[in-house]
Amino acid sequence: MPKFDGVYQDARGRWYFKVWLGRDPMTERQAQITRRGFATATDAARARREVLDDVERGRSPTGASASLSVDDLLDLYLDGLDADGRLSAKTRFGYRKNAAVYVRPWLGKKRVRELSPETILAWQRRLTVGGGVKDGKALSANTVRLARSPLAGALKLAVAQGVVRSNPITSVSRPLDGRRIPGHWSPEQARAFLCSQEADRLYPLWAFLLGSGLRIGELVWLRWDNVDLKRQHARVVEFATTLGWNLVESRGKSATAIRTVDLDNGLVTVLDQQREMQRFESRRSDYVSSDCVFTKPAGGHYHPQSLSKTLARLSVRAGLPRLTAHGLRHTSATLMLDSGVPAKVAAERLGHADPTLFTNLYSHVTPTMQRDAANRLGQALFGKA
Repeated sequence: MPKFDGVYQDARGRWYFKVWLGRDPMTERQAQITRRGFATATDAARARREVLDDVERGRSPTGASASLSVDDLLDLYLDGLDADGRLSAKTRFGYRKNAAVYVRPWLGKKRVRELSPETILAWQRRLTVGGGVKDGKALSANTVRLARSPLAGALKLAVAQGVVRSNPITSVSRPLDGRRIPGHWSPEQARAFLCSQEADRLYPLWAFLLGSGLRIGELVWLRWDNVDLKRQHARVVEFATTLGWNLVESRGKSATAIRTVDLDNGLVTVLDQQREMQRFESRRSDYVSSDCVFTKPAGGHYHPQSLSKTLARLSVRAGLPRLTAHGLRHTSATLMLDSGVPAKVAAERLGHADPTLFTNLYSHVTPTMQRDAANRLGQALFGKA
């Protein structure tokens, strides 16, 4: 139990306090103020008493928030996200990480009321030219956009709480990145990779990723109970995601993530090979039994990040463009569209919620489809393609 009410000690041995201000009618959240960095519990308790005095005299939240720092505001916002659980655990983890690495080092000690559009624009530019705190490297436009997310949410809360009248970040445009085609292989490169791995025990795994288009977090927890080789389909119902290195359960990337994926004869053969290999490896005395379709030599499921690193290494060794596991998913999508599979069907197979966004993402395939359309139209009009 803490020595003083509302006073706590953090992992570094420093002290902090929290003051609860009641439920905010606009956000429906429990409003609170958190102050950190006190050397002793007594110092934290004394500062907490001063804030409570302001509250009792009617000077809160405005009076108490006059000195509210960006660090304090981020604590309030991120704690609220954890409490209401509206965002996924992975998203909340990313917000905390990006806030710690990209926002707090530059803006954390500033008062919220000191933030202006000019301050935020200068911060963004600093990240763009050398914002990597550890290595000082310039950050991509996408990384800067991710860094903005927790700050934007925290400032929106500050407006709702009356800390500031307007949100300064809304006047600062997000950095734009040139449109990039998702990394993928051509049909020839995909076949070349599979040929190079044919004798390796991971061959069934890579072949299944390419043929099914599953996300790596869907594949590592795919279970035999959800695979029907006679009817030639697999049910995708379990999802793994990573918080740092920790593997945790996810609700899936979209409302259409739970789905049935049909399997062609080639994928059925691949899964037959995988099952036979598992039967052979399960004879080991140290084998860890599980119902997972793809398992390590001694049993047990794979880690998504480990598989991605392995694939990146193997692709370079095979003389091909470097790809991670997500690149195989992009390759699968591209091959489907390039083969004439309707975008809506391909999106359903991959578990994309919005076929329009899916088509925009893979519009680099359009030239081949346009040629086919031109030939068909020419044949209809002129009798010859």
